[in-house]
Amino acid sequence: MSSDACPRCGNLNRVGAKFCGRCGLALTTAQPAQPPAHETGRLSANSLLHNRYVIVRILGQGGMGAVYLATDTLDQNRVVALKEMSNVALIDQHDRALAAEQFRREAQLLRRLRHPNLPIVSDEFTIGDRNYLVMEYVPGSTLQQMLDRGDGPFPESRIVAWANQLCDVLDYLHRQEPPIIFRDLKPANVMIMADDRLKLIDFGIARLFKPGQRQDTMLLGTQGYAAPEQYGGGQSDPRSDIYALGATLFSLLTGLDPAQMPPLKPLPPVRSYRPDVSPHLETAVLRATRISADERWQSTQDLRHALATA
Repeated sequence: MSSDACPRCGNLNRVGAKFCGRCGLALTTAQPAQPPAHETGRLSANSLLHNRYVIVRILGQGGMGAVYLATDTLDQNRVVALKEMSNVALIDQHDRALAAEQFRREAQLLRRLRHPNLPIVSDEFTIGDRNYLVMEYVPGSTLQQMLDRGDGPFPESRIVAWANQLCDVLDYLHRQEPPIIFRDLKPANVMIMADDRLKLIDFGIARLFKPGQRQDTMLLGTQGYAAPEQYGGGQSDPRSDIYALGATLFSLLTGLDPAQMPPLKPLPPVRSYRPDVSPHLETAVLRATRISADERWQSTQDLRHALATA
C-alpha cells in the first residue's frame, strides 16, 4: 500500500490522509514535489520529495544544479542538504549521459569517504531527469562569501590554519587507491563553520587519477585556480590540487581573484600586495603555483611542512 511520511514524526500514513495517525499533524502542507520541467531550484517549501524529504528553503543555485535545506522525516527530522541536478538543458544525448554519470560518481565517491573535513553523504536517488544527493548540512559561509562581504584581509595565522586543514583533507583524497584528484579547489568550495573548521564541498568534477593517461579527456576546473595542465596540456594529478590550493591562498592573502591575472602565467609575489605577510608563506605560495608541476611541492605534506615554518 502506498503511504506518505509525516514531516513532523515520520509516521507512514496512507496516501490522501488529512492528518497524521500518530501525532495528528495536518498533512495538507506536505505535497508530493513536482519539479518544473526545465529548471532546478524551483521546489517549493514544504514539498515532499522521495516520500521522505521535506523542503525547507533553497540554499543556492547555479548552472544545472541547486541545493536545498531539507528535513529527513525518516530520521527524526534531521536537517540535511539536498543537491538537485537536471540534464534537461543538455540537448546532446551523450552530454546528458556524461553529466548523469558525473553526478553518480560524486555520490559514490562521497558515500565511501570519511574525513572530518568532508561532508557525509547519506542517500542518493533519481526522479525523472533529475538526480538527487542527500548530505550532511554544513552551516557557515564559504570562503568566497567571506571575501565578497569584505571579511578580509584575514590574519596570516588564520589562513595558515585553514591551509593545514586543506592539506590534510587533500592528502586523504590523494592517498585513496586510486588517488582522488579534487580538481576544483577554490574559495567557493570551502565552507567555514563557526569554530573555524572547514569542509571541502562540491565534488562535481572530482575524478580518479588514471596512471598512464597522458592528458585529461575533459577540460574541467575554474579559471585562475585550475592548474595549467587542466587546460589540455597534460594529465592532472595531486600536484594539480596543490596549484589550486596555492591559488586559493593567494586570493585569501591578497583579496585578488587569480582569474583576473594573465592566464598560464606565474602568479605575482604575495608581498607585492601585502607586505606584512611572512617571506616563508610567500615562498610556499609561489612554489605551489609554479607553472611546471615538477617545480611545485610534490605532496600536500611537503606544503604543510613549509607552512609550519611560515
